Amino acid sequence: MTDSTLAAAPATATASAAPATLAQLMQHLPGVVRGARWFWWIAGLSAVNVAIAMSQGQTRFVAGLAFTEIAHGLFASNIAVALAIDAFFIGGFGLLGLKAQQGAAWAFVLGIVVYVCDALVFVKVADWMSVAFHAFALFYIGKAFIDLRAAKKTTGIR
Repeated sequence: MTDSTLAAAPATATASAAPATLAQLMQHLPGVVRGARWFWWIAGLSAVNVAIAMSQGQTRFVAGLAFTEIAHGLFASNIAVALAIDAFFIGGFGLLGLKAQQGAAWAFVLGIVVYVCDALVFVKVADWMSVAFHAFALFYIGKAFIDLRAAKKTTGIR
């Protein structure tokens, strides 16, 4: 159900049918939940990329984070530091996914800002497939954020 269907609820609906809490509102916004899950995909595929890098593999997922790749490049001689940076970014995106799925608008904003910065790294090295995927994911994350804000405004739920 989109925010437009929340706003266009029939006048005969009872007051109990309208979401009263943020958790109830999120149940009415599957598109927002799907948008929030993009953070989990980014975290998961970045973790797979780290595992591939650790096994000296030559392939990677374009959805992964440039920041984890940079960490392995800069700290090749100190893998513990690289893994700590990996854990920070992968865990951070996992947490952003959880909070965004719970309806925290700040999680969408922070995730978008970090993922845009990550995309700019790929722009710098002209990895256009990764840039394109980042743009694709950012579109759906941004759409989810906009839908969440509109639904919160419509319902008055914070």
